[in-house]
Amino acid sequence: MGYDIELLKEKLKERLASQHYKHSVRTAEAAARMARAFGVDEEKAYLAGLLHDYSRSTSAGQLVSEAERLGFEINPVEAAFPYLLHAKVGARLVELDLNIKDKEIISAIENHTIGSTSMSKLDKIVYVADMIEPGRPHEGLDVLRRIALEDLDEVFEKAYAHSFEYLIRSKQLIHPLTVEIWNKLIAKDNV
Repeated sequence: MGYDIELLKEKLKERLASQHYKHSVRTAEAAARMARAFGVDEEKAYLAGLLHDYSRSTSAGQLVSEAERLGFEINPVEAAFPYLLHAKVGARLVELDLNIKDKEIISAIENHTIGSTSMSKLDKIVYVADMIEPGRPHEGLDVLRRIALEDLDEVFEKAYAHSFEYLIRSKQLIHPLTVEIWNKLIAKDNV
């Protein structure tokens, strides 16, 4: 692929708050390890992990403005929690600002927060790596970290369940796509 990783890191460092930048580097490292274990391109995984939070330090108001400028429809859950827009806004800005056109990388960035009903291996890797990178202090991640290199579908399903349970416990609105993805995951288990 031939991307200048150090230059991308410098651009990212200028764009993100320090904690988001450090999280992005740790996510990239976790994604590369997972990619190696599951036969996915390590450089793509590292790059997608590094850039997954490209718009994470953007304010809620700016995320809404950017989403509107880029032509995205904003559903009621995203309007209530503009943070949810950072993945798709970030994916589009990575294309525009950094000229990264690789569809797999862009998809992994776009799907790292909510997901999609047709997640590629790289999408799942970045989703899980974002959750399990060693700087995340959240309860219940040790199990995911232990199985992260064993079975990609299993760790993704458990990671998705972890997120879904958190939303329910904390009485937050749930994105309609989250419910659709969960139902698809469970339907395959019950066939």
